[in-house]
Amino acid sequence: MTAKFSIKAWAITGGILWGAYLFLATLLATWKINTFGFSVVSFKMIASIYPGLGTCVPGAFLGLLYGVICGAVCGGLFAFIHNWAVRLCEMGWK
Repeated sequence: MTAKFSIKAWAITGGILWGAYLFLATLLATWKINTFGFSVVSFKMIASIYPGLGTCVPGAFLGLLYGVICGAVCGGLFAFIHNWAVRLCEMGWK
């Protein structure tokens, strides 16, 4: 029997990690800090996905909100698909 993932745990983890990333990325872009392979140019690519995300402190909190929501959805979806694939394999579908 293969282990199944907890959808809730993956959603919470994804939300925390992606939210923290977008929050810190926005702050780094606001302060124009180019470090760890991150630059303002890479932030502009990220900001093109999330409307309203800008290089300011309120933008960092908006990024946090976007990140928590997007990370939670993606983390939960990942766990759901994994569990679905495990169920299919256990039923003998290959």
